[in-house]
Amino acid sequence: MRFVSILAGVLSVWLMAGAQIQMTTVQEQEPNNSLDAPQVIATPLTPSQGVVIVPASIYPVNDRDYYRFQVSVSGTYSLRVDTNRDTILNLYDSAGVLIASNDNGGNPDVPNLMASGLTLNLSAGEYIAEVRYLFWQGVCRYALRLFPGEQAPDDDPTEPNDDAAHAIPLGAFTGGEIVSEPGFSHYGGGDVDVYSFKSAASITGLRIRTETYMDTVLRVISPDGTVYENDDSSWDILNTTASEVYIPLGPMGTYLIEVRTYGTWGGYYRLRINAELPTEITLQDGNAVFRLRNLTGARDRSPANNADWLFASVDHFFQLGWWYRIEGIHTREYTPSTLNLVGQDHPNRVFLLYQEPDGLWLIFQYELRMLTDGGCTLECTAFAYNLRSNSVALHLFHYFDMDVGGAVANHAEWRDGRIGIWGAGGHYTYITPLVPFTHWEITPYPQTIARLTDSMPSNLIDGTLPFDGDLTGAFQWRIVLSSTRGFATRVHYALDTSSPPLQGDVNRDGCVDDSDLLAVLFAFGQTGAFLPEDVNLDALVDDGDLLIVLFQFGTGC
Repeated sequence: MRFVSILAGVLSVWLMAGAQIQMTTVQEQEPNNSLDAPQVIATPLTPSQGVVIVPASIYPVNDRDYYRFQVSVSGTYSLRVDTNRDTILNLYDSAGVLIASNDNGGNPDVPNLMASGLTLNLSAGEYIAEVRYLFWQGVCRYALRLFPGEQAPDDDPTEPNDDAAHAIPLGAFTGGEIVSEPGFSHYGGGDVDVYSFKSAASITGLRIRTETYMDTVLRVISPDGTVYENDDSSWDILNTTASEVYIPLGPMGTYLIEVRTYGTWGGYYRLRINAELPTEITLQDGNAVFRLRNLTGARDRSPANNADWLFASVDHFFQLGWWYRIEGIHTREYTPSTLNLVGQDHPNRVFLLYQEPDGLWLIFQYELRMLTDGGCTLECTAFAYNLRSNSVALHLFHYFDMDVGGAVANHAEWRDGRIGIWGAGGHYTYITPLVPFTHWEITPYPQTIARLTDSMPSNLIDGTLPFDGDLTGAFQWRIVLSSTRGFATRVHYALDTSSPPLQGDVNRDGCVDDSDLLAVLFAFGQTGAFLPEDVNLDALVDDGDLLIVLFQFGTGC
């Protein structure tokens, strides 16, 4: 029995040695500069589980960072600070008693001899790690790695990503700022990571930067084939060996970004990409054009004459927008103002991200499509996300002022559950809210816009149709959003076509068929905003989406 026990123990060691160590990424969260109130790392350390805290920084001067972590299984563990500066690493027990300390030479994985690290036997229990700058007089970026054993994990789950065919997609980017998830370059140097993003519009003032403690080299290939390269840059006061590429006017198309390290550097980094926000978006499909202006400004502004829908040589739109109000917080309606990101991935589609005050994110997507019957459609989708720690009651308004046929006076009536608007020259529009609304109204101009832009909270009046004259209208949704929960809605405009909205047309080819059904089946169970397979907009691909595709199967084909 003793031999069997020894054999089992040896086998267990072999299995743990051969097992891949999983590294969970955790971002530093201030305040964490007190031994009595450290940042708590929820993931425990085990023989197969480690943690890396990145991005992290000693900033401002005299900052120090404390992290409380748990060891579930006794054994040998390493704590290493990846940095280009002079750091000190201290380890305390759960009572705050210093166990070990290291200044220089503790991290064999990076070429900086002043980087600190510890390898020691730890019993199961809680510990606190402290990272600070030598003499408390400097600032730096760093990553703190906590892992079992002495051999540092060197696996990159995003590999292969070393050429254009395997580039990590960053999505669509036209203006604002995006920051990538932490990337990893293998220790010892020689690794190359490739990223890509695309824009269907030109980009003004494009800056691409590495945010890291490593010495990096950045290479950017623009859609026209121009190559931009940079080694060291002064953009980051915490690391002057980070890289930056600046393109004054970037062409539309796909951009490739290559990140590599200098010498034997390895470790973690992020890409920070920013550009000027556009003042106007333009969508085009065939001979249909949609423009939207006045994208930012004061929350109480009235963006008059901010929309054009050009089709058949006529402009059919005057004004289009969204307003919102949070019960108990706002005493009036506001229009989105704090635009942070614009991404136009196709000439006919764009999204806009607003990070509004009071913990509200708003994302809008506009998509313009020509139809085979000669008409065209415009879909306006909104996604609201509650970042507050408590539930809120949100009122979301979609406002429209159409001049169908280029004429101010139009005729409106309900028809087949849609609002139909008829104008000059035989032109007509059907407006369909695809998510049930709380209130609606059609009023003579400027009653509705005056109600949304005055200093009082408003509810729409639920009027009656038909109506003739200079009309405006709006839909209102009232939703209770739990903390970190979202809501999506969509309004469908159909110009010079009576074709109903095809929610089940996942691949947007105008026909609900096998390909749409397969798309929903393959995405079944996925969650998230703006999933194309989430046709009922509830942020979950499930039976509800499948039923919509089945009920519309064959339509448009």
